[in-house]
Amino acid sequence: MIRSFIAIELPEGIRHALAEVQKHLKRDVAGVRWVQPASIHLTLKFLGDIPAEQVQPIAAAAMGVVQNEPPLIVGLGGLGAFPNPRRPRVVWVGIEGDVERMGRVQTRLEEALEPLGVPREGRAFRPHLTLGRVKDPRRPPDLTRALADVTVPTCNSFDVHEILLYKSDLRPTGAIYTKLQHLPFAGSAGS
Repeated sequence: MIRSFIAIELPEGIRHALAEVQKHLKRDVAGVRWVQPASIHLTLKFLGDIPAEQVQPIAAAAMGVVQNEPPLIVGLGGLGAFPNPRRPRVVWVGIEGDVERMGRVQTRLEEALEPLGVPREGRAFRPHLTLGRVKDPRRPPDLTRALADVTVPTCNSFDVHEILLYKSDLRPTGAIYTKLQHLPFAGSAGS
């Protein structure tokens, strides 16, 4: 079985901006396990554990979704926490730009993958970049003030030319992500 997901890889400049946000939050917030900036990505669909023989059919179904879709243009939004800043479990940065179209792509991924045995997500798609996860949800830090005091740097929007199918190996030091398939949007290099 391969633990996997479909996501958008971030440009280095965006990762650097997210590392700066984390640096500021770390000064004021304890009890959060911060994601390594190199590992931050925008998940479109978590697949869970799939049999190795399902990788190609899943990649083909996902390719069918994006192959006629023009690239997305997205940028960083504001800071937030799920379910809320007073009792957080996840600290995140939101996404701006082609969010509505990204939601349609995500819905089409759900529809294309369901016949392959990949269940639909039980909650609405909310595009975000996870910065950290609360270590002990029984004693979450109140992030209300910290989130209000930190500003996400203004970054240029970036074009999303492909989605990727990733393998995720969980390790005590954090997850290791391996790219299994590049799935380009219409008109992108390699399409």
